[in-house]
Amino acid sequence: MKTNSPSLRRSIARSALAAGLALCASACIALEDEVIPPDTPVSLYAGSQALRGGSLEDLRRTAEKTHPEGTMKVDAVEKASRGARHAVLSLYFNAKQKASVHLLPFRVRGLGIPVSLPGKGLGSGFIVHPDGYVLTNAHVIRNATDVRAFSYDGLDVNVELIATDPVYDLALLKIVGMRGPFPYIPLGRSESVEVGMWAIAVGNPLGLGHTVSLGIVSQTGRHLSGVDPEEGREISYLQMDTPINPGSSGGPLITLTGACIGVNTAAFTEASNIAFAVPTEQIEEFLQQVLAGEGVDETAK
Repeated sequence: MKTNSPSLRRSIARSALAAGLALCASACIALEDEVIPPDTPVSLYAGSQALRGGSLEDLRRTAEKTHPEGTMKVDAVEKASRGARHAVLSLYFNAKQKASVHLLPFRVRGLGIPVSLPGKGLGSGFIVHPDGYVLTNAHVIRNATDVRAFSYDGLDVNVELIATDPVYDLALLKIVGMRGPFPYIPLGRSESVEVGMWAIAVGNPLGLGHTVSLGIVSQTGRHLSGVDPEEGREISYLQMDTPINPGSSGGPLITLTGACIGVNTAAFTEASNIAFAVPTEQIEEFLQQVLAGEGVDETAK
């Protein structure tokens, strides 16, 4: 049967997503939240004002190579992991609401799975600029207070919220109270990623900070929300079989060159390693909006 009708295709996609949600739990410990409309704007906080009119190089560094060249060496994964670990942060915070586990940032009411986190939450993040700018998922720090970040080297730092994008499930933070330069992970080109590429995840699953897992990119451009372009934005996920677990949300997905190709966001736990990451192409779109001041000024409320 052909599904030429946009409304029918949309209905089928949303029904499939709801069915999947009923059978799985997320790789992310997220807070209870309402369904996020696809036209929800970026939220801008006090720290974003100093960035207006700047360039992307003020917020992130780019990788010289996204893809490795030549034959894969035995120690390739080890080298990539070693290079990334100093820039990955384990995030801990107090939460204003009870936590629950969800598949994606947009949730179906009643399908969240409660977790035992008495007022606490955890997640991952990573530094993308030597000045201390940090990327994570928006749902990781939603309604969070007293966010602290711990590095592989034992640093305990405070971070401030710069901006969030609820639709793309991204957040930009900045390390405060400490001067750089900080180690960082450069962003690669997710649009050049091919199915079958090695994909390494680094994060803080279940509080086990700086855990490394390995897999491959299973598919690119995976759309799960059923949102049509005219309705608003949606994430064009990278799908991978790299193991992702609760607390890994917000950590980097990197290639063998050490280039970040996405932010680890979610996974189906009832399947054999089906996980998703927000691609760097959409990360840069989010950062461009921050630089242009396109969004809701939360400091005016």
